[in-house]
Amino acid sequence: MSAVATQSAPKIDLTAPGAPFEIIEADVRGHRMPVFAKANYLLSGLFARMATYGDRTFVVEEDRRTSYAQGYGQAAAIAALLRDQYGVKPGDRVAINMRNRLEWMTGFMAVSALGAIPALINSRGAPEEMRYCVETVECHLVLSDLQRTRALAESGYTGPVIDVDNPAFAEALDKYAGASLPHHDGHVDDAAAILFTSGTTGKPKGAVLSHRAMLTGQMISQHRGTEFAMELAAKLGTDLQTMIANAPQGASLLIFPMFHISGVGAIFLSCIMRGDKIVIQRRWDADTALELVEREHVSAMSGPPSVIWDMVQVQKKNPRNLASLRSLGTGGQGLALNLLQAMQENFPIAVPGGGYGCTETAGAISLAMGEGYVCRPECSGVVHSLAQIKTIDDQGNDLPAGEVGELCVRGPMVMTEYWGRPDDTAKAIDTDGWLHTGDVGFVDAQGYITIVDRKTDMVISSGENIYCAEVERVLLSHPEIAEAAAFGVPDERLGERLMAAVVLHEGSSLGEDEIKAHVQAHLATYKVPAAVDVRPESLPRNVTGKVDKRRLRAAHDSI
Repeated sequence: MSAVATQSAPKIDLTAPGAPFEIIEADVRGHRMPVFAKANYLLSGLFARMATYGDRTFVVEEDRRTSYAQGYGQAAAIAALLRDQYGVKPGDRVAINMRNRLEWMTGFMAVSALGAIPALINSRGAPEEMRYCVETVECHLVLSDLQRTRALAESGYTGPVIDVDNPAFAEALDKYAGASLPHHDGHVDDAAAILFTSGTTGKPKGAVLSHRAMLTGQMISQHRGTEFAMELAAKLGTDLQTMIANAPQGASLLIFPMFHISGVGAIFLSCIMRGDKIVIQRRWDADTALELVEREHVSAMSGPPSVIWDMVQVQKKNPRNLASLRSLGTGGQGLALNLLQAMQENFPIAVPGGGYGCTETAGAISLAMGEGYVCRPECSGVVHSLAQIKTIDDQGNDLPAGEVGELCVRGPMVMTEYWGRPDDTAKAIDTDGWLHTGDVGFVDAQGYITIVDRKTDMVISSGENIYCAEVERVLLSHPEIAEAAAFGVPDERLGERLMAAVVLHEGSSLGEDEIKAHVQAHLATYKVPAAVDVRPESLPRNVTGKVDKRRLRAAHDSI
């Protein structure tokens, strides 16, 4: 029997009939499953709310400030331009290929409102990768900034491109000033966006997310956040409505690229749902981030552990007034205990949180915050009740609760397909609708999920399976280690040799032997790295913020 995790019922059932997060049964992609009753509209319906927010700040981008009304107006003008001058129609794919900026957001809104499908291109990728993604989903045209326009031209791409940095673009939009944002009458399970996997093991695949999937992904986070807010209100002796009414406008710091689900979903769409402000940081710098938090009264931000460590170090040296920062999250694998302690010491007001999800699940399917997170930092939150989850062994057999295996997910948040790749889709989603995530982990009786490793990121040395994430957690538990990665390299005798790369906190003189001894004290001997590379600078990362182990292996092979 499969282990299916569910969230324990809150004191007030927010999922009951008529409640904000009412759950009903519906047919999705041929399978009967629980869904949010209110996730039954298109994204254009969400964007239509913007006009009601009026002069409330929408986006802060360096010295440019844009209100919701202005953002809505620009999106409407872009939609009219795309429809009238470029013939964009429902079902067309339109690539969005630019850095995080206002025009990325309004371009997405315009394309979606026309019933077309935004294809979110990795704007940090190589020109050839950009061209591959644009062409593989047969884009009608590309919305691009100047840098990416030049990169596409360098790649040999000859299709139509609208350069939003070209003065002609602004002139064209002036002709459509005063236009209204259109609304397309489609189905909630139609394609809403295409997000590309990072492509660390081959060509990028375009994950197709429906309107229902993207809305569900955001409502899961809102549901869990509302439960936490109700608990907080009760502790303060008030009710949720009063607390919300007296709260200032929320603000999120955007550091994730918007072609990533954490950028487009957890920040962009979520902020529009709440009428919050989006503060863009173009390039990561911890000192600048903290300055923005202080100046713009940022209330929420999230990032990978390396980002949080950077902020901790800067806040120690140059403390800022961070009274506005109420939520500080990270995700993926469990949080190292020393990082959690540093977060609590340096950001005492911010509620820590974390979760687990992926592009193919339209964001997090498990979340925890506050005490629910602090008591189990090694986990990645509690699985939401809409996400059916099970673990299977290498033969595809269901495993009991608590046993380690590949995590499989089914629910309305799961992607529809990989665009134009039926074989890859069939490998990822079985005939019963289960998404095989490729992540190895387990779910306990309380619904907490623990990620052990990637199925494809396991080292087999001398016949022993070594989960890299397990070794990394032990490495990161050392108070003098800031970053750590474990990976395998070929070995004629062992099959693979376990290696590690670490970055130390400033002032540490920790040596390789001491690091090995630390691992030896916590894990079996065969899990101790054969060699440890103590690096003077941060570990290489891909565009999603994950450690790029291909580059670490390549660096080792070149020695």
